[in-house]
Amino acid sequence: MVHNWDWAYEKIHKVHHEYETPFALSAPYSHWSDVLILSSPALVGPAMVPCHIITYWLWFILRHMEALDTHSGYEFPWSPTKYIPFYVGAKYHDYHHYVGGRSKCNFSTVFTYCDYLYGTNKGYQHAKQIGKKTPSTYNSIDENHSKVD
Repeated sequence: MVHNWDWAYEKIHKVHHEYETPFALSAPYSHWSDVLILSSPALVGPAMVPCHIITYWLWFILRHMEALDTHSGYEFPWSPTKYIPFYVGAKYHDYHHYVGGRSKCNFSTVFTYCDYLYGTNKGYQHAKQIGKKTPSTYNSIDENHSKVD
């Protein structure tokens, strides 16, 4: 993971974490090599199982819509979080950006079960339990974009 490898984080992935409070257009805001690394899983599936070009484009659009949704900062009524039990959603992924660039939690990009299995969701779960302000309450960020306790 690029968060645990100092060189890769500082030179590549740090660009994506310039926004503590992500918004939809910050999802693709990344270093070019980060885009290649993170988009490779979305490209590997269709490469392993050849499909019709329309199916490929639908898959590609779905993956981009998912990235926009998790970086939007909103839980829309039609958000997959409401219908898919282990879906990441905006609140969950926003916490990853909110805690800082060297975040050691909430790595999942689609489903939260991997974070649960590896224990990397404990900070988020703890913050929810104690009622600490999380990214879903954006009034915790003042106009200078600094954290307010």
